Amino acid sequence: MVKKLFAMMAAACACALALGSPSAVLAVPADGNPAVVYDGAAKAWHGENLQEQNVIATVADVMPGDALTQEFQLIVRHVERGVTLSMRPDASASTLDALGDAAIEVRDAAGALVAQGMLAELASAEGAPLALGAYTADSARGLRITMTVPTSLGNEAQGQSYEIKWIFTAQEDGESVSAGSDDLLAQTGDDPLNVYGPIVLGILGVLLIAGAIALTKRR
Repeated sequence: MVKKLFAMMAAACACALALGSPSAVLAVPADGNPAVVYDGAAKAWHGENLQEQNVIATVADVMPGDALTQEFQLIVRHVERGVTLSMRPDASASTLDALGDAAIEVRDAAGALVAQGMLAELASAEGAPLALGAYTADSARGLRITMTVPTSLGNEAQGQSYEIKWIFTAQEDGESVSAGSDDLLAQTGDDPLNVYGPIVLGILGVLLIAGAIALTKRR
């Protein structure tokens, strides 16, 4: 009985260590930051620890010149031959009519400019997207998107709410894979250490107590 208990405790410890390891299967950001992830092996996008405000900008009760920001990590995994990433805004005609002149900037964690453009031009199918770089290996970088409300915003926007989503695209091996904000939110997940860690530690605690009781009885 005691041997079985120790075997179970060893298995629980191994599980806890696996969840806490940086090489865990999901390899989520260690600090649990929101992340937009492209997986080259799966040829698919997904989100990790994302909240709606990370990838959907809601513009309401703003004044000309106000700035709205969004932040997340852009993560690339399992890339073998290189992939080029980009993003473009996705907005309704009414949103583009009101905010089409909004300036958009993308900067990295160090504050260096990554890409910039105007909302209406970026949202156009004929316009160039915001280029997020080319990657040949696993990578992670923090991104900060800032949208500045145009000075042309008039009184007609008072009391209105506008929504701007994003479409992320990966071009790899001549193929294009895209996902929108809603797709990322539908496929987002939490850090497995935060989800399963307390459970594993609880089980481990119970087993340790049971083992101690068993040893006491044997004595």
